Amino acid sequence: MKIAFLHFAYCCGPQPDNARKILQGMEIAAQQGADWVLTPEMALQGYHMMRGDKPFQLASIHNGILLPFQEACRRYGQRLFLGCGFVDDRTPRNSCVLISADGKYCNRHDKVKIVPWITENWAHPGEEFAVWDLNGINTSVMVCADAYFAEHGQLIAKAGAQLAVVVAAWPPGGHAGPPEEAWKQLSRQAQIPVIICNQTGTEGMDCSHAQSAAVSDGEVLFTYEGEEAVLLMDFDAEKKQVISQAFEVIDFANCKEKNY
Repeated sequence: MKIAFLHFAYCCGPQPDNARKILQGMEIAAQQGADWVLTPEMALQGYHMMRGDKPFQLASIHNGILLPFQEACRRYGQRLFLGCGFVDDRTPRNSCVLISADGKYCNRHDKVKIVPWITENWAHPGEEFAVWDLNGINTSVMVCADAYFAEHGQLIAKAGAQLAVVVAAWPPGGHAGPPEEAWKQLSRQAQIPVIICNQTGTEGMDCSHAQSAAVSDGEVLFTYEGEEAVLLMDFDAEKKQVISQAFEVIDFANCKEKNY
């Protein structure tokens, strides 16, 4: 199974530009045969949406915001992990929405560990870490700081998780130390591979050295940091393990010039 990571700059939006990037990234990933497409935390509206002056709208299952992504999933036969602000029963969430390869909204993880900053405190915290059977892989999803706490790895291990997907806006250093230490701990506690889709860019916060990564057996297997890129890796859905030894990197700027 091939998994694509849309390691782009999203932080300050605007939302229509981020949406176009994600759709373009899905098309590029489809050209490479990707089955799953991952985006980072708040990829749709931008992590700094509350600090900027650009208009935004939270997604919901009723307002049509998800429809272009659902259509793209159907067209390309992809499962999308969409980091976005979401509203459900008038409750705003920092979420990862899962859209299936037939274009259906199927699952959602709401960030549990909301950081008490203006960039996040608009969102109500989630309450659970679910494990879903996705393409025969018992998968749990976390949003950024959810992956910091060892007990969360223990929870998903008890629930039978075989893979953890983390969508992140997590530059190196800063609060709580290097993020890779948290990802390694999560892998050790859950005893499963962990894959992390991070982001880049310098507007709003400096994510130019933020890393997307694959982690297994408590060790970082490989990472990517740098310019906007579609990253590809192979995962063995039967053995539940990472096959690749490094990301295949497709330069996004070059693809834009080719009008993918």
